[in-house]
Amino acid sequence: MRAEALEKLVNKPVKDTYGRYVGFVVGFSVDTSGGLKSVGLDQGNGEFTEYPNERVVSTADGFVVIPEWKVAIESLGKDIEGVRRRAKALQELAREGEVPRTLFDDMMGKYSDEASKIQGTYKSLAESMVVRIGELEGQKDSLDKFLVEVKVQYRAGEIDEAAYKVAAESCQAMQTRNSQEMSELTKSLKSVTEPLGSAPTPASPPQQQQQSQQEPKQMAQPPVQRAAQSTAQ
Repeated sequence: MRAEALEKLVNKPVKDTYGRYVGFVVGFSVDTSGGLKSVGLDQGNGEFTEYPNERVVSTADGFVVIPEWKVAIESLGKDIEGVRRRAKALQELAREGEVPRTLFDDMMGKYSDEASKIQGTYKSLAESMVVRIGELEGQKDSLDKFLVEVKVQYRAGEIDEAAYKVAAESCQAMQTRNSQEMSELTKSLKSVTEPLGSAPTPASPPQQQQQSQQEPKQMAQPPVQRAAQSTAQ
């Protein structure tokens, strides 16, 4: 979206992917070619938040903000797939005799280090997702408690039916949106906790095969080798 079109969205309300309002557009930042760089939002409580373009989608109704954990999962997925492809290609070249033993070990070690770093990032992401699940569970408890209090007030004749229905429908809508995120978080958390998967040790390059047959199995395979084999399958 170009700067001319972006200007029309200033002061417009913004929702997240679950339909929850997150604020109003204050302004935006563009790159040298006029493309969207980030969007600044007034959250309505005196707080200002700037979202990078990776977390913002433009629709016919305006901007939609994507949860940070969703963007992180997609980004890490691309990173690990790139490491898998390179490790797989390196192993194939080594089996064909195109890569010297020392160079194979060096490059595979680097890919393994990259995979380990990504694994660590996955772990941090999983921890933040667990925290978010806890926040949503806390909101559910608060909404349930509030709705019961509203029901009691309605039954006691302290508020009329119209007020009760508005409160009940609003609580239900919030619960539904939160439940959608909770469901997606729970499902995605399973893939995040084991992002590299597990698989048998891949075949060694030709110059290593004879030596490998004589050596006892002493060490678990590096994560990048498991990843490469997973892709090959």
